[in-house]
Amino acid sequence: MTIIYVPAPGTASNTLKKKLEIILNCKSKNLKTEAGIGHFFLNVPDNKKILKRLKLDFFDKSPLIYGHFFPTKRNLSLLNYYYGIEHIIISYRNIYEQLNYFYKWQKYNLRCPFNFQDDVNFSNKNEFDSNNFNIDLSLLLVLNFYKHWFYLIQNNKINNFTLFNFEEITTCNKDYQKKIKNIFKNQIKFDNNVKENLFKREKFEFHPRHKQLIEEFISCHKEVDFSLII
Repeated sequence: MTIIYVPAPGTASNTLKKKLEIILNCKSKNLKTEAGIGHFFLNVPDNKKILKRLKLDFFDKSPLIYGHFFPTKRNLSLLNYYYGIEHIIISYRNIYEQLNYFYKWQKYNLRCPFNFQDDVNFSNKNEFDSNNFNIDLSLLLVLNFYKHWFYLIQNNKINNFTLFNFEEITTCNKDYQKKIKNIFKNQIKFDNNVKENLFKREKFEFHPRHKQLIEEFISCHKEVDFSLII
């Protein structure tokens, strides 16, 4: 059985991933097909498929799977069939703080977390610009990420899950510690000096289009409660 950690980007996921690796005494596996939007589509390694077919997959223990994937039927079926889902951990963050995080990515990397990987510089423009469609793409994808996971949770489609917010992870507060202990049901040592493993803090002025996109997306999906991220 395997613990699945599915973070939204910019939720201090490396900090929590390292903690989970220490607890489970393992290195996490990432089944993404490639970087960027390749996070969404899981790909089971051929050796795992062969071992499963031969009923020898117990030799390939995978205590922790990590990735920003969507909970599609295909993705969840692959995880259940080849690894077995014991618990799902999802981390989230205020969507406007996340938007600010995308601005930082665009400024320092000239792309955003959920972008196509391409060596072509279509715009020939290297300076930061808040009117950037890379940000639109990542913002729409992360909103859809939340829509799908929150819908499953709120409609009892998945069980054995734990939600962590950004503040809990970065402060290692009492709520964070309680949740970790509930998952693993044993004594866990905590490092109270956890630091946010992100770019330096920097505040950006949002382009009106990006704020409008958030408002319209949430307004158009009333069947989902987005209160955790707004």
